[in-house]
Amino acid sequence: MRKPLLLVYFSFLFSVLYAQVPNLTKEEKAALDSMFANDAFFKAMNEQADSSYVELSVGVSNAVFSVKNNTLNAEQATTSKLYYTPGISYFHKSGVGISASCYIANDDGGLKVFQYAFTPSYSYTSKKINWAVSYTRYITGANTGFEVNPFKNDFYGSVSLRKPWLKPMLAVGYSIGRYKEYFDSVVTFTQIPRTITIRDTITTTLSSFSLNLSVSHTWSFRNLLVKHDELELQPAFLLNGSNQKIVINHSGSLGRRRPVVQNLLKAAYGDGRYKERFSLQSLACMINVSYGLGRWMFQPQVYLDYYLHNTTSQKFSAIYSFSISYAF
Repeated sequence: MRKPLLLVYFSFLFSVLYAQVPNLTKEEKAALDSMFANDAFFKAMNEQADSSYVELSVGVSNAVFSVKNNTLNAEQATTSKLYYTPGISYFHKSGVGISASCYIANDDGGLKVFQYAFTPSYSYTSKKINWAVSYTRYITGANTGFEVNPFKNDFYGSVSLRKPWLKPMLAVGYSIGRYKEYFDSVVTFTQIPRTITIRDTITTTLSSFSLNLSVSHTWSFRNLLVKHDELELQPAFLLNGSNQKIVINHSGSLGRRRPVVQNLLKAAYGDGRYKERFSLQSLACMINVSYGLGRWMFQPQVYLDYYLHNTTSQKFSAIYSFSISYAF
């Protein structure tokens, strides 16, 4: 059983999370954006961001998933590979923000930029609530030996309450994407005898919707190590749900003229539609530690997830990350 992931931002210092979805083929798996990147979008939601600023950031983690994509197609949440995410962001005090980032990993003995992301966003803060919306456009980078994010467009929105000691948040996301793959199939006719190579083009269209509920509390400590520093500890508990739709189409000149050949290709590489009904996917706990000193911020994070459905993969997963940012 395959394991895509779910993701949600979390109130004041948002971070990502995931859940798992069964029955995806290898073609739907993807290595997505770097986890727990010190992302521009959550900075724009910071209730202390009362002035415009630019932020430079870099993150490293043992996982791959998207900052805005709420359904992530990765068979494994953690790998032996490290993923790096440098980025630059600008936030206006009105709540408008824009960020650009790239995603880097080692492949074939060297580092490759395998994806780029551009994200306009808007956030609003009042005395009682925070809410935010964003759109992320993904652009494919260098070819790699591992699979990358098939989603191209992500839409995301969230709302959280500021007053309660335990702050609740609701987040929704919708992601769409399309990608093509090419396969050469060799068919041998024993009666002729003759061998024919058939090129099959598979177009896979994906769409997903996710909804995430969470509660958190933040403890703040000032002047802890030196004067004017600040340490924030934010544990969060999350409930993740999602659905997903996958449509697979085959095309090829011989396949269109020969239904028997088309059926063979469909049997080999998959065909038709797969639609999963919305369901609760996982329970999760996230611990986010933020240490600020002047214009610098350091963020180690841990994310623990327990999958609720039956699966042949591990039901428990752990993701670790560390990020550094500088604002001016």
